[in-house]
This record gives sequence, C-alpha cells and structure tokens, in this order.
Amino acid sequence: LDRVYPWVRDAFLSKEDESNGDLYVYDAIFIRYNATEAENIGAGQPLHRDLGYVSVNIMLNSQDEFDGGGTFFENQLLPVVLNGGGGTSNDIQPLKPLGPGHAIAHYSSDRHAGSATFDGVRDILVLFVAAATAERAPKWEVAARLKSKARSYCSDASSIDEQLLCRVRHHRLAIKQVPSDGEAWHYLGMALLDYHSYEVALQQQQDCTKILSILRLAISCLEEATTYTPCDGRLQNNLGIAWERLFEYHQSREKENEMSTADSGRLLNNIRGQVAEAFSRSIQIHTLCKQVGCDVNTDYESACLNYGLFLSKLDDFEGAIDILSLVAANYEEAQETDSGAVDASRVLRDASNLLGFCKRQIQK
Repeated sequence: LDRVYPWVRDAFLSKEDESNGDLYVYDAIFIRYNATEAENIGAGQPLHRDLGYVSVNIMLNSQDEFDGGGTFFENQLLPVVLNGGGGTSNDIQPLKPLGPGHAIAHYSSDRHAGSATFDGVRDILVLFVAAATAERAPKWEVAARLKSKARSYCSDASSIDEQLLCRVRHHRLAIKQVPSDGEAWHYLGMALLDYHSYEVALQQQQDCTKILSILRLAISCLEEATTYTPCDGRLQNNLGIAWERLFEYHQSREKENEMSTADSGRLLNNIRGQVAEAFSRSIQIHTLCKQVGCDVNTDYESACLNYGLFLSKLDDFEGAIDILSLVAANYEEAQETDSGAVDASRVLRDASNLLGFCKRQIQK
C-alpha cells in the first residue's frame, strides 16, 4: 500500500474535491479466472462498475500461464462510436498489467469487464481505494447506494404510482451528489419510462399532455446519460425504445388526423432516424464487446430483437430480416443441444419467430 497510495493520489485524487482525506482500502477481492471450469465460454466477468473511488487491479501470476483475459473498458470504444462506426475490434484490446506485481488503476465508476480467459488460470487482486472526507460518507458512495437500493426500498411504497415516483426521487438525489453520473441519469430515464407506461395504462382515453411530457423527460434524461456514458450499449437500446414510443405516439396522432400530413411526415422521419441510430449503435457496441471477449449476448440479442420488431412494424421486412438474422443462428444452436429447448432465452425464441414471420411476408 505504500506504493499504491502515492500512485493513486497522484493519478486520480489530486484533481478532485475529495482528495484531502487519508486513503484507505474500502474493499478488496481476489479473483481467479479458471478457463477449465468455464468450459467453452471462457472465464470472465460481465460489464460492471465497482463500489469504490479508484480500483487497482494487481496481476498475481505470469501471462505465460493463461491465454486471453485482461480488463476491457467500455470507453475504449469511444473513438469508434464518435467516428460513426469506423474501426474494428483489432484496434481495441483488453488491458493487462505488465506482469506479476504490476497493476492498472481506474475510476471505480468506469464500466468495465473481465475479458474471457480461454486457457489456463489468471489470478488478480483488486483493491477498491477511497479517500476519507469530513462528510459522513463520500458523494460517490451516497450516489452508488441510492442507485442500488432504489428498487428494493421503493417496493415497500403503498402504490405503484408511489413506487415509481420513489425511484425517480432516488436517482435525482444520486445525480445531486454526482451530476456527471451517467448511470444515474440512465436509471432516472428508465424510472420515468416505467412511469410513462403506468400512466398510459391508467389514462388510455384521457388527455395525453402529461403522458407526452413524461416521455419527453425520459428521453431527455437518457440523452443526458449518453453525454457521460456514450459507449453503454444498454443505454443506447433503452434510448431506442424511448424514441420508438414517441414515434408510435405521433403516428397515432397522424392516424387521428390531429397533424397535417406534411408536418407529421417530417416529424416521423426525424424520430424514425433517432430510433434507428440508437438501436444501430447499441448493436455496434455490443458486437465490438463480444469480439473482445465480453459476455454481452443477452443485451446484444435484446437490441437486435427490438430493432427488428420496429422495422417489421414499418413493413420493412427485408431490413428486419437482416437484423434478426444476426441472432437467429444462436437460437438454432441452442435447440440442437440437449437442454436447448429449456435454455434458449425468450428473446432468442421471439427473434426466431419474428424472423420466420418476416420471411413469410416477403414470399407473399
């Protein structure tokens, strides 16, 4: 720790408001990535954030003892995402310390993954370092606990309405602690999106001004989240869902002749472009994550299904087939295994069924 603390302070804390206190190890964990126990999928960890201020990843054994592995940071994709899709996974590789006793450090809030170790055993020790403050708890810890406890705490509220508003308040408080917390903005947007669904079910035939305002606010929060975490594929998928709801709202108004044809056409084309951009970016991000050894299959499949479903609703069956074909093979492979019928996810099953429907429409 005599070597770790000065390094962490110089690299991270000297620029922060919370840098004046003494450093301490908030938590620590030993992780063994055993490729043999992981069988064919490789041993790794999904994309996640740590509970701490700075995470220090210390390599414990030689790289000669394993293949693959390393820490992949979501923001490594930033040049590709900002470049509109340029670049490949060959340009992005997980990071590893130079050897035993060496380490890499990063902000604990940076979303990252343990890329798959495909052969041998990789051992690491992770220290979660924090700085003591004069406050009862540092702001990052308050924000993290507000986010993590929102659903469980709010589930005790007396009504669905109160549960949803409770979640909104939790995430607003988290943002007050750390205004640049992209995850908190993401969660706030999703709480509002759930509140929108609740209001739609409650007020089907009533004035929709409130419903539209909630939806627009949810989109604004999700858009704000992308300014802080632009490479979060789940966020892009959820943003696509939110834009799609807005598309469906204005599409229904057009059918009810509440908007002029010209104005409606321009607005719908613009929103359709936003939907396509969000879903496409989600698929692109998850594709790159898969290629560097991250287990993001569930999120990838969900994005493909959502985009394929959106295109099929527009009668763009060829476009839907192109997207759904990306994951349909996974369902077929699962069906061929002994437990495939049980293990194949609902998302894969729905994607396969929708793909079959789109192909039938093309053949008519």
